[in-house]
Amino acid sequence: MAERPIDQWSRLRGVGEGDGALEVPSLSSGVETGFGPIRFAIGPRGEPRLMVPCGAGTAVHGPRANGNLSVTLSRYDVSGSKVLFVDVMCINRALDTVFAELANEVVHRVADGLAPADAVDGTIADFRDLLKNASSPEIPEERIVGLIGELLVLQRLVRVSPHAVESWTGPHEQRHDFRRGNCAIEVKTSSRADTTVVTISSSQQLAAPDSGSLLLVHVNIERADGGALSVARLASDIAKTVKSSHWPAALAAVGCDDPIAPEWNRVSYALESMTGYRVELGFPRITPSQFLDGRLPDGIESLVYSVDLRAAGDFRLAKPDLDAALVGFAS
Repeated sequence: MAERPIDQWSRLRGVGEGDGALEVPSLSSGVETGFGPIRFAIGPRGEPRLMVPCGAGTAVHGPRANGNLSVTLSRYDVSGSKVLFVDVMCINRALDTVFAELANEVVHRVADGLAPADAVDGTIADFRDLLKNASSPEIPEERIVGLIGELLVLQRLVRVSPHAVESWTGPHEQRHDFRRGNCAIEVKTSSRADTTVVTISSSQQLAAPDSGSLLLVHVNIERADGGALSVARLASDIAKTVKSSHWPAALAAVGCDDPIAPEWNRVSYALESMTGYRVELGFPRITPSQFLDGRLPDGIESLVYSVDLRAAGDFRLAKPDLDAALVGFAS
């Protein structure tokens, strides 16, 4: 390997994109499994992630999600073919260094000839004590706020069609929070009613899909003791409609394997507003099309900027139009 796993993840977080082989930001380890190279990737909030290509019929026996790790099977397009991956993500960021050692060991075991799933399962078993010994930090309120905003939009979508749950791509670190065909939705959530400024985490985030459309939904919520909005209540309401296995897997991918857990529900909120904006020509944003060859200038490793939505009034949707846009997206 040219770089240590922890260096690969740092590079991915800094640039915000990988080598383009997958829909998620990832880089090849250079070690083949027989189904493709093992890849280092990052999760929806920058979590370190290891993606190990495997064959059809592969089963994994590690924890699907245990507060520290998430181990799932994911399928992505690679050069026009669907490839199955054993997808391991470090949920507890206090374990980043331990997870880097784990990832390095998986790569070495595959390089020595061990089957992908066996390498993952065996390494996790060997690292079990180290993974258990780190105490789980309190979940930052900004993570809770962000999840509530996405769940609010998802709640609206699945009421139109339960299958719309599959459009929730944010947990899998795709470019936008929701995607169906060439239509996408990006959700930004603020924890004050009067906030109009939102943070954009990359030059890709407000770029619409090719030949498609992008809707920005800004959710304003405020803390409220006994408020109607909590992760547990939203998750419970969505679960009444959605029976797809995509739902618990998506929750696990954002680190919320137990939506009724106290750490995810230590605060509750009231909805102040939900506003939609058409993101199109003239909307205040920075996109790859503004740079030579669609790439950030040399020496610029990452791009984070803020947009004051008061400057996007011409693109704001009236409530009936936002409702119609969400219905159209989910239908």
